[in-house]
Amino acid sequence: MAKKSPMLSAPIPGQSLTAEPGSRPWEKPAKYTTVEETLKFYIEDLSQPKKMARLLDKIEEGAPLGLIVDSIQTIGVSKGLHTLDVGYLISPVLIEFMKVAAEQEGISPVIGDEDEDVGMSEEEAIVLLRKSNGDDSDAPQEEEEMMEEEQAQPMRKGLMAPRMAEEEIVPEEGM
Repeated sequence: MAKKSPMLSAPIPGQSLTAEPGSRPWEKPAKYTTVEETLKFYIEDLSQPKKMARLLDKIEEGAPLGLIVDSIQTIGVSKGLHTLDVGYLISPVLIEFMKVAAEQEGISPVIGDEDEDVGMSEEEAIVLLRKSNGDDSDAPQEEEEMMEEEQAQPMRKGLMAPRMAEEEIVPEEGM
């Protein structure tokens, strides 16, 4: 029995170069050129009952609003609805729109830009990382000593010249 080769639906390498220039939606002028037009389109589109229900389901499942908005506006760019810069400008407004919609339904949304507090300072994290790699020394003190040594050493001139210790510098003949 002969094995069947798997059917792949992915494009073959170089296929994107075979299309006529200007035939792709993102290669044409955008349908909505201003932030106001684009926001009006998205808010009307997302306010439709079926789309709002699906959106709220995703928010309730814990999908970050930032990720949802990034996906929506990236798809809009690929469809030629608006430009990338307009998509970037509308993102905070769409996040706020979704946040308000979720809160009205009693859903606590995840925004997606929250910093996770690990409970330690950056210096403590560096020391912990070094200790986990087998280095038990006091890292901040060593770094200060290394910087003082580097400042004391003369540097060779030139963009690509490596740093050399003073005893390594040999004057060129003929100077």
